[in-house]
Amino acid sequence: MSLTIYLDDCVDDNLLIAALQKEGFKVLSPRRVGTAGWSDEAHLEFCAQQGFAILTANADDFHDLHEEWQRQGKHHAGIIAICREKDVRKHMRIKDIVSALKKLLKAHRQLGLPIANEFIVLNHWR
Repeated sequence: MSLTIYLDDCVDDNLLIAALQKEGFKVLSPRRVGTAGWSDEAHLEFCAQQGFAILTANADDFHDLHEEWQRQGKHHAGIIAICREKDVRKHMRIKDIVSALKKLLKAHRQLGLPIANEFIVLNHWR
């Protein structure tokens, strides 16, 4: 997998990192690269500069940032959002996140679906 996924603070979890890496994903933790605690916009700026897609569970704020960046003509490597379900039993677990990311990247490779400059709801890829 050629896409590097940067985890927003809200999903920066050792078990998620291990599960993604086991499946061959390149994953960056803000704790490991010195960006923990940064604002959402600072995380997105960092990812845009480095060419990393960002994975977040802070869907509303990142959707707003995505819209703002589009209006400003700014580019990013992709925002992949995990949306919280009203029914907590339907929340995406680690295995759901890994499976959905695999499906998304497979479609990206096979069908040429874009990730860069897109706001993607990962829940739709279950």
